[in-house]
Amino acid sequence: MKNNLLTLCCFTALFGAALFLSCSEDDNVKLDEGSQIDQNDSTDDQIDGNTSDSVDTTANEAVVGEAFTRGAMLTNWADNIIIPSFEALVDNMDSLSFAANKFTETPNQENFINLKQSWLNAYLTWQTVAMFDIGKAEEITLRNFINVYPLDAQGMTTTLLAGDYDLTSVNRQDEQGFSALDYLLHGLGNSDEEIIAFYTDDTNGLKYKTFLTDIVDRMHSLTSIVLADWKESYRDEFIERDGNAATESVNSMVNDYIYYYEKFLRAGKVGIPAGVFSNSSLSDRVEARYRGDVSKELLIKSLISAQDFFNGVHFSQEDAGMSLKGWINHLEASGETNNIDSLINNQFGLIHLQLENLNSDLGQQVEADNIKMLETYDFLQKNVIFMKVDMLQLLDITVDYVDADGD
Repeated sequence: MKNNLLTLCCFTALFGAALFLSCSEDDNVKLDEGSQIDQNDSTDDQIDGNTSDSVDTTANEAVVGEAFTRGAMLTNWADNIIIPSFEALVDNMDSLSFAANKFTETPNQENFINLKQSWLNAYLTWQTVAMFDIGKAEEITLRNFINVYPLDAQGMTTTLLAGDYDLTSVNRQDEQGFSALDYLLHGLGNSDEEIIAFYTDDTNGLKYKTFLTDIVDRMHSLTSIVLADWKESYRDEFIERDGNAATESVNSMVNDYIYYYEKFLRAGKVGIPAGVFSNSSLSDRVEARYRGDVSKELLIKSLISAQDFFNGVHFSQEDAGMSLKGWINHLEASGETNNIDSLINNQFGLIHLQLENLNSDLGQQVEADNIKMLETYDFLQKNVIFMKVDMLQLLDITVDYVDADGD
């Protein structure tokens, strides 16, 4: 019996060490630059704020004394984070739809400025829900239709002018969403006047107007479908599935959260433009490429949202409920946590400090001083290890996705 136990302990130690070393490897796998990312594949070639919003990492202390249960954590996630985030997004989509209709009816400077601001407001709010690829959002591949980039601007323009586009087609995912609006609002010309001229042109103006409103209507419809499903049925199902099996809500949500952080935040927003996965930097792969000067703002908002979720911070509030941090605190009595919650939160803090060194336009940052982008990637990568290896081992959650970049 003792020999069996000794063998088991040795195997466990060796497995843990191997997993840590695997996750510590640099993400230097070269990817096909021409491929398109899908949330269901393992390539990193194409992806789906301000610091004053940064979460107070002590916010969750208020619930440390509360008995931890998976159900309490799932309830906090659903009622105080996920559903309110989608409600805010749909509200912003309402405003975006109104602004788009007003501009297409009267394409003047004032309405154009309001439309661009509505786009940015909705884009920032999208960063708070992008990680929740579960339930109806996963079923309809929401993330792929809302925020795939880089945009296929040439393909989009061809179908726009031909008028034969099908926005429900998976082959058109890189011709719609926030990236398409980015191009339609910022990439058609060098000034507002030049861009507005596309919408007032006698030959093609109506086509541009129609495509613009069709894009917005599609985004509004998809996000509304996800919110309605959460409120009508999925919320209860999500909370009831509180077991510890791989397919239950906690394990699925935690895996989706880490996958988002690793693939869409770390790699998509920073690693791919910086050239981590290619032979050279790719400044045209940044998010909001055509607006440019909001790419860092979007990154910051997504980072804050990721940290807030870890700490259980309620959407747009300072209150916090049961969370991954709370779960780790709950396990402190076992002496096995090694302060993982502090390591993760401290690393989030270091990332925020690193972001202060970057240009507001990450594309310009890549071209002017890509070393700082590569350093930012390294800061982000450390939290992949803390969360994907240390935290998941502690919480006894198995990684349910396969990556292709060696970490």
